[in-house]
Amino acid sequence: MKPWKSESDNILPGISEERFMQAAREYARSAYPNPDRTGCPRRNDLEAVARRKRPPSDDEVHHIPTCSPCFTEYEAIRKAWKRKRAFVVAGAIAATLAVGAVSGTLLFRRGAAVAIPPETRSVEISKNLPRKHLIDLRPYERFRGEGKTERSLRPASLILERANLDLTIQLPTGSEEGRYVFELIDSSGAHRIEFSGDAVIRDFITTAEVPFDLRQVSPGPFTLTVRRMELAVPAQYPVGVR
Repeated sequence: MKPWKSESDNILPGISEERFMQAAREYARSAYPNPDRTGCPRRNDLEAVARRKRPPSDDEVHHIPTCSPCFTEYEAIRKAWKRKRAFVVAGAIAATLAVGAVSGTLLFRRGAAVAIPPETRSVEISKNLPRKHLIDLRPYERFRGEGKTERSLRPASLILERANLDLTIQLPTGSEEGRYVFELIDSSGAHRIEFSGDAVIRDFITTAEVPFDLRQVSPGPFTLTVRRMELAVPAQYPVGVR
């Protein structure tokens, strides 16, 4: 097949290949809703195809472009994988430069003894200081085609302390970058806390950082809802506050 190289090679007059492909991607993201995820491949199969670990099967070739949720996940995984390949080279260069800089510093300071007092762990000065806390939502994501055995292996509820937290939230694999809304809902359905934050791909994981002040929240079971700002239906995760 002859590659598109110039404006004269456009598939339609006045429309470049880039604009055509962008329009096709936008159409595929929304034209084929599949809320029940009927016939969707498992996430590890999407990852294997997107990361070129294996070629797609005939069913995947026909399904992914005609299922908006699968196409969106595939595209996000593919984007993260491409970044990873670029970061490997950059990381290797940075590591080499860092080793050289440290070696130079040690040679420069050779013979000079530097006294470094040991770190001591002090009592917390104020309970108002936020605590950093990481939660990983990837083990809690919904797996298509799962049976009773897979459901029984799902992890227990997330546990959060009643404190002023700075949460780092790792979103499920395939989550897109963008603005997300996070809500904590109690067992009666009342909305107790709501915060929003921007999620970015960091170390190949879509990650958001949001403040979560739980000091005024009573202990007990809760539900953490997560949704992109543009979407109406959130994902839900069990949370225990203690």
